[in-house]
Amino acid sequence: SDLLERERTIIERQVKHVVRLVDDLLDVSRITRGKVELLKEPVAVLDLVEKAIEMAGPLIEERKHSLEISVPPELKVYGDVARLSQVIANLLNNAAKYTERSGRITVAAERSGGSVLLRVRDSGIGIAPEMLPRIFEPFVQESQALDRSRGGLGLGLSIVRSLVTLHGGRVSAFSDGLGKGTEV
Repeated sequence: SDLLERERTIIERQVKHVVRLVDDLLDVSRITRGKVELLKEPVAVLDLVEKAIEMAGPLIEERKHSLEISVPPELKVYGDVARLSQVIANLLNNAAKYTERSGRITVAAERSGGSVLLRVRDSGIGIAPEMLPRIFEPFVQESQALDRSRGGLGLGLSIVRSLVTLHGGRVSAFSDGLGKGTEV
């Protein structure tokens, strides 16, 4: 029965993985065709971060990362709760995937003029300088990261950029190079 349990766990994980890939493809399709409807409302950024942690938490826990949150509870934005949570969850998942076990991930937010600046930073494998301008394009993955990509299609950051843009925002990434972590 141990063997059956292990096989069931593997099948469940594979099904979740395929569902995630299909969801990403459907999102890209909707975004490309302008079919994403945003249901905007005032929302606390901390609530968005907490929802995102619920989604990305299992991978963060599995890889034993420390997660530090620095978001003032009174900080609010006007946006679509589901889509903004998805944006942050995508960033957290990337941080978890590309950071060695027991690494560090931080999420910080602050008011910046009339906007909110949200940063997700990790202590992971970093991004080569020549890749930085391209990482928000669909299907782009850094070759040295492919073995750790857990089979993604390279759509997560493209979806992030599209959803942030639909909210009137901008997204950018910084890394001091390979092995030096990333901040988005």
